[in-house]
Amino acid sequence: MGLIVSMLMACTKGTNPDTSSNVPNVAVSLTININNVPYTSLQNVGGQAYASGGNRGIILVRASSTSIVAFDRTCTYNIGDANGIVQGQTNNTAICLECGSQYHLTDGSVASGPTTIGLKQYNTSFSTATNIVTVKN
Repeated sequence: MGLIVSMLMACTKGTNPDTSSNVPNVAVSLTININNVPYTSLQNVGGQAYASGGNRGIILVRASSTSIVAFDRTCTYNIGDANGIVQGQTNNTAICLECGSQYHLTDGSVASGPTTIGLKQYNTSFSTATNIVTVKN
């Protein structure tokens, strides 16, 4: 049984942005109304928006009709490179224009390298009644 658990954990290592992220922790506490510019794109599933905060900014993504996810924009390949900032793409991925690493914006996992570490993810809560999203760590 322990071997199976170890094998499962080995298979998923690097896909969970929080447990594998090498991005330094900074305090994050944002409250955003998605009815307000520049966040109106988050009204639609797949919509993306940027917010200040985190290490090099935060990218928010409307993952489903009831959830919004948030990731730090710091590329995890070489966090010392100030130009290593991920940019959202239309295919629900983000790319670092410096090193070319690509990430899935559904869960922050690596789509292609050179990085092997997923994006740092922040905790979010979203109310469909008020259209307010809260981002915290």
